[in-house]
Amino acid sequence: MQQLFWRFFLVFWATLLIAIVMVRLTFIGVGDTQLQRPTVAPPLHAQLNLLGPPPSMRNPAHRPKPTFWRRPLLHLMLLLTASLVFSWLLARYIALPIRQLKQALADLASNSWQTQLAPSLTLRRDEFGSLSRNFNQMAAKAAEAIASQRRLLHDVSHELRSPLARMQILTGLAQQPNTAAPLLLQKIEQEVIKLDALVAQILTFSQLDNGSFQAEHIDINLTELVVSVCEDAQLEANDSSKLLALQLTPVAEVKGDPSLIYSAIENVIRNAIKYTPVNTSVSVHLQQYGRQVMLTVSDQGAGIAAQHLPKLFTPFFRAQSTHTGIGLGLSIAKRAVEACNGNIIAGNIMQDGAIKGFNVVISLPIDSSKVQLN
Repeated sequence: MQQLFWRFFLVFWATLLIAIVMVRLTFIGVGDTQLQRPTVAPPLHAQLNLLGPPPSMRNPAHRPKPTFWRRPLLHLMLLLTASLVFSWLLARYIALPIRQLKQALADLASNSWQTQLAPSLTLRRDEFGSLSRNFNQMAAKAAEAIASQRRLLHDVSHELRSPLARMQILTGLAQQPNTAAPLLLQKIEQEVIKLDALVAQILTFSQLDNGSFQAEHIDINLTELVVSVCEDAQLEANDSSKLLALQLTPVAEVKGDPSLIYSAIENVIRNAIKYTPVNTSVSVHLQQYGRQVMLTVSDQGAGIAAQHLPKLFTPFFRAQSTHTGIGLGLSIAKRAVEACNGNIIAGNIMQDGAIKGFNVVISLPIDSSKVQLN
């Protein structure tokens, strides 16, 4: 309901009603008073005089004066006073929230991203209250985005500084005589590959986030794609004494972009390998349910705290700061899957009230006929 509109409407009609009542009392009240007086037989000469009304009626001085409460000037003053009071209250009702919103916008313009409007404004049940709540949500999201950008700059600079520092040391060692130059060059190449992967990850997220990535719409054999990803991830799992267990059942082909789906599956599996403990396994299960193909990736790690679950797919968010990375893996996976009309969910594996691991489920429609970036 448009509360503000109805307040304007009611104030206008209240003022108009007061004006009508005062006009009624002013201009009709005197006549009504005279008509309500007891009827007295006019004098005989008045009955016989056909030339006009009696002298008392022709002379204004003999007419009865209206009472104090029926004088037009008093009614006009009351009407003006009531109008002024209503106008002032209405102007204050409108100007106060506008002044607060103006000040809040000025604070945002001065980079005060934590600005929030007071509950006295957000709890209102009219358009100003709705606007204030939307403003608080916008300011909170802006503050979160700014914090994410700052965190990104910090994390990216840290991730870039480490391999660059190692490359600088390796380059200095390679320039010295009697050193194993081929081995040093090989290590430098490995650092370059890490840098390239990091830059590619940031670029992929940027393209998916702003919608500049042109997704394809072709048939994909998801089983072959999962096997290809797991073959590459198996090397990483073996190096950290972890296992990768595959449970693949025959499924129908899905439509989408192979590079996007590959990137999503790779990020999810590598993330599971990173967080599962040593000498444990990561389960990769592919199966079909009706018109949906579902890929479930489960680890045996410590899971995620309940307060962090809603932020898992937030860009640059890391639930555990002890691990490397900049927090883009699940964000890229979510945008890549949604670009292929799929869905991705994540949550803890619970057993007897305790967290026994973490799993991510990617579902893709078999009969998808449209691929778009959100």
